[in-house]
Parts: sequence; C-alpha cells; structure tokens
Amino acid sequence: MEICREEKKMSRKAASCYCPKLETVSWRDCSGEKVVTTEKLTAQDLLKSKETEFAVADVTITYAEGDRIRRCRNCKTAFDERFSIPRVWWTTLAKRSNGYFGYQDILDSDGTRTGAISWVRFMVKRVSKVLDDHGVDEIKYHWVKLNAVTRWHASNNRTNIILFDHPHFALLNRDSILRDINPRELGDPFWVYPSMVEEIAQLHDVTIWETRNLLRDFELRRAFYRFNYKYLHEIPRHMTHVNEMVYVTESILTSIQKHHNHFLATDKAVDAPPRMFFLNIQSRLDSLHNMVTNLRHRAESNNARIQNEMALTYNDAARIDSSAMRAISLIGLLFLPAAFVAAIFSTSFFNFDAPTGIWKLSSHFWMYWAVAVPLTVVTVVSWFFGPVIMDKVMPQWRRWVE
Repeated sequence: MEICREEKKMSRKAASCYCPKLETVSWRDCSGEKVVTTEKLTAQDLLKSKETEFAVADVTITYAEGDRIRRCRNCKTAFDERFSIPRVWWTTLAKRSNGYFGYQDILDSDGTRTGAISWVRFMVKRVSKVLDDHGVDEIKYHWVKLNAVTRWHASNNRTNIILFDHPHFALLNRDSILRDINPRELGDPFWVYPSMVEEIAQLHDVTIWETRNLLRDFELRRAFYRFNYKYLHEIPRHMTHVNEMVYVTESILTSIQKHHNHFLATDKAVDAPPRMFFLNIQSRLDSLHNMVTNLRHRAESNNARIQNEMALTYNDAARIDSSAMRAISLIGLLFLPAAFVAAIFSTSFFNFDAPTGIWKLSSHFWMYWAVAVPLTVVTVVSWFFGPVIMDKVMPQWRRWVE
C-alpha cells in the first residue's frame, strides 16, 4: 500500500506542469459582429471542449515558445492531441532547418477530408553597421524567425493557429492575420498564408536594403575601406545568408501554392461562390510569389556588385604590390651592371700591381666564360622546358612541390 501511494504521488508530480500560461487570441463572427477575446490558458486548457472562448471561436491564435513545449512532456502531449502536430516538427531536423512547408489532410475511415494541418518555417537575417569599442566599423546581425502550425476543421471551418519562437515578429503576424480575416475564406485552410508571406516579404525587402546600404557605404567610402579586408569579407558573408533566405522563402511559397492547388482540385464539395474566394487566396499568393522573385533578383544584383567591389579592391592591392615590385626591380637593375663588373674584377683573373700601376690579365680567363656561358644556357633551358621533361619522366612530381 505504501509503495502504491508513493507511485501515485510520483505520478501526480510528473503530471504537473509549471510552464507559463499561453497567450491566446480568439476571433468569432457573432451575427456579423467580430468579437476578439484574449485569454491566458495552460496547455491543458486547450483540451477543454467548453468553458473557454478558445473552444468555441472561429479562429484562435496561440503564441508559444517552441523549445519550452519540446522540453515539457505534458505540454507536448496536449499540443499533439489538440493540434495533431506532425512528428517531424518535434525533431532536431525541423528545429535546425532554414525553412520548410508541410501539409497533410486529416481523413476519416472513408478517406473523406475532415480537416487539414500545415506547418511552416521562415527565417530572415537582419544586418546593421555599428562602431565597436575602438571606433572601427563592424557588422551586427540577428535572425528573425516565424514558425507556425495551423489546424483546420472542415466541419465548422474552424482554424487553430500556433505561432512559435520570435515573440515580436509572431505578434506582428498575429495582428496581420486578425486584420485580414474574411469569414467567406475560412473554408480554405490556406487563408492564413497570404498574411504571413506578406510580412515575410516586407521583412526581406528591409534586410535586402540593409545589405544594399552596407554596399553603397563601401562604394562611397572606398578609399577609407581600402585596406580593411576583414570588413570587406564580412559584407558578402552576410549577403550570402540574406540571399539564401530569399531563395528558401521563394521555395516555400512555391510549395504553398502547389498544395493549395491540390486542395482546390480535391475539394469537390466547394460550390462556385466560395471557390471564387478561395481563388482570390491563390491570386494573392501568386502576387506575393512574384514580389519575392523580384526581391531575389535585387539580392542577386547586390551580390554581383559586392563581387565587383572585391575584385576592384584586390586588383588595386595587386597593382600597389606590383608597383612596389617594379620599384625594387628598377633599383636592382641599376646596381646589377656595376655589381657584375665588380664581381668580375674581384676575381684572381685580374691582378693590379700598385707600385707600377700595371693591370695584368690571366691567360686562363677563358675558363670563366667556358663555365658561365654553358651554365647560363642550362639554367634558361631548364626554366622553360624543365616542367615538360619532368611531366614525362616523373608525372607525380607536381604533388611534391605544389
């Protein structure tokens, strides 16, 4: 009996959840009047079929911290039961991904669609130029993420939306979604995505102009950044990430459009008037896709410009090095004839008798030319033809010297 009581006590302790309450906004259409209610609910409150506005609202938007939900077994179980979150969403693969979109129909035993679930992840990199403690320009950055899961119920056109992680951007998207709700579009599970994608596209536009401003500042102050190769390297490094996220967003948007077309093609129960509203959703997605594509072109243009700046900077540095080498070569060329003459007269072939002032030349001076001329010829021939000969005699010799 004592063991059973201890087991029950431990079970109750394990079942308790100390996670903070979730901020949930509910939207309901009451005879044409739109009612918005904000509640603070626990994960277990989400499972209740009544007693909360969340349980009866047409649209609910819940903000949650993804990592906290992953760590809490009770919260994770409640979210799985309430929203049917796919298993892959909980994995490290999804957590580390730079973006994705997934969609799945909820079917009954007869294969009839009773609902749908979709999940999406966007990432955008923000950059800015600041001065460090020594007054030197450096680039600061931070990532903005949007991680969302939507659960749509076909029976009553009810939509549950969960926004994870980045709190400020998640709340911005929540307000955008609430602003754009159209009751005639709630029968389409994709009605929420034009609002999300629009916010992401605007953020991409901001960050692309941020990188463009870094580039333009470098172009205008080229002489100031002349030898600051570290700063020049940082700009294309961040541009690479910015461009990558634009490509990923475009890919995600393509996937959203593809699955939306699948929904429209397989939803046989939709009559003509609602379908026109749903086609408007597709039109907005198409328009946003076009805007994201054009943003990608602008990002590619920025990337081409920074590559030109890098080439110009390194070519300028090479030109300066080349000028220095030419100066050194000129100095060597000026002294080379005198040094050669001094070396010749310092040999024992020449003998100067100081008392008489008479120069004597050895009769064996020809030996100098007999050795110097062939050696010079061998050296020149080896320089031009040596690699060709070595390639034929010993093909692997380059691996030893390169």
